[in-house]
Amino acid sequence: MQIMKCKFCGKNKKLIKAHIIPEGFFRRLRFGDKPPELHSNKEGVYPKKSPIGVYDKGILCSECDNAIGIWDNYAQDLLLKSFSESCALFKGDVKLGYRIDDYDYEKLKLFFLSVLWRASISSHYFYKRVNAGPHESKLRQMLLDNNPGEKEEYSVVLAKFNEPSAIEMLDPHRDKFDHINFYLFYLTGFVSYVKVDKRKTSEFMKIFVLEKDMPLMILLRDLHKSKDGKIIKEMINNSLSK
Repeated sequence: MQIMKCKFCGKNKKLIKAHIIPEGFFRRLRFGDKPPELHSNKEGVYPKKSPIGVYDKGILCSECDNAIGIWDNYAQDLLLKSFSESCALFKGDVKLGYRIDDYDYEKLKLFFLSVLWRASISSHYFYKRVNAGPHESKLRQMLLDNNPGEKEEYSVVLAKFNEPSAIEMLDPHRDKFDHINFYLFYLTGFVSYVKVDKRKTSEFMKIFVLEKDMPLMILLRDLHKSKDGKIIKEMINNSLSK
């Protein structure tokens, strides 16, 4: 039995196959007998099959994986279902997003922080563009303390593509909005933006930032008008033509 240091509790233990993005999000990518594929918006990177999602055998023991799994399970239960149209936000006839009044801020925010932390410490190629650097130790301590932080502390914005078929998984990567650094994670139709920057969230995104005692606001994104959306649209078309 190989014993290694768990990166969460810091103890020498047997480590397990720990998912970074929970398997439930990958399960929706399966089409018949065809396994899910991992894609990248980086030029020259080709799709790779991933039957059970992405896991890393060198980061967590089973006890720590189970502890973090509480947040994983909550996020899957909340997001992997159809939202009622009674929650939809409209401007005239245009649907802008969704408003979820009943949700657990702490569990959902800790889920996104844990995904960022796990992706940053992982050696898996799918997460090679995620590097939280000096933020890693602070994120770990927040998770150990069950501390989701205040609104602007690693603020999180959640968006959803406006087409139900847009569930393909792109590798997470860093991007800038108004010169502020965010990491983007794709969760079968959703895109989460996690700020890794001391500066405040851009004005145009503030209304959608997760905040305690406030509704969860989910922004709808147009699949056809964004760079990653166009890539996902090409992936959908390619899968339908096979």
